[in-house]
Amino acid sequence: TNLICSNMFKRAQVWYTDFLIGLLILIAITFIFTRTILDLNSREDRFQALINDGSSIANSFMSSGYNKETWVNDPPSGRLGFVKDGRIIKGDFDAFLSLLNNNSYEKTKILLGTRNDYVLYFEYNGNKISYGGRNVYGKYNDVNQITADNTIKLTRIIYYNPDNSGRIVDMVIIIF
Repeated sequence: TNLICSNMFKRAQVWYTDFLIGLLILIAITFIFTRTILDLNSREDRFQALINDGSSIANSFMSSGYNKETWVNDPPSGRLGFVKDGRIIKGDFDAFLSLLNNNSYEKTKILLGTRNDYVLYFEYNGNKISYGGRNVYGKYNDVNQITADNTIKLTRIIYYNPDNSGRIVDMVIIIF
């Protein structure tokens, strides 16, 4: 009888070990699943915030600027924009460009009412258009400098004539 009890005890130990390993695997899978679902929701919220902000920035750019003389103040006031009736207003765009050239990018964010960063460029037949010594406007002078995990790209069609070329181009805004 001692031999029978010994074999039953060893089988119970093996079953108990299998049970614990299975339980640990189940807990690990549950933890990973929960983290994934929570991460998806937070990423969804971040994308929605970028989309809303991007739409607001694009709408601001697509309006005519207001009080551009006060854009340079601390704090800046007015409304940043440089398009009216689908055409770029050269004076307003030059005032925007002046802010960027004077290292006042943060003032443009205040005028746009955003916490997110952005870049803007004009594209014609797949090529960026250069004006005022640059072809990308915003936080960076090159789109390749963007290293954000989440970005949103919005495109608007406008009539571009600051350089007297008079053509219809894409105004591309990237929010990150």
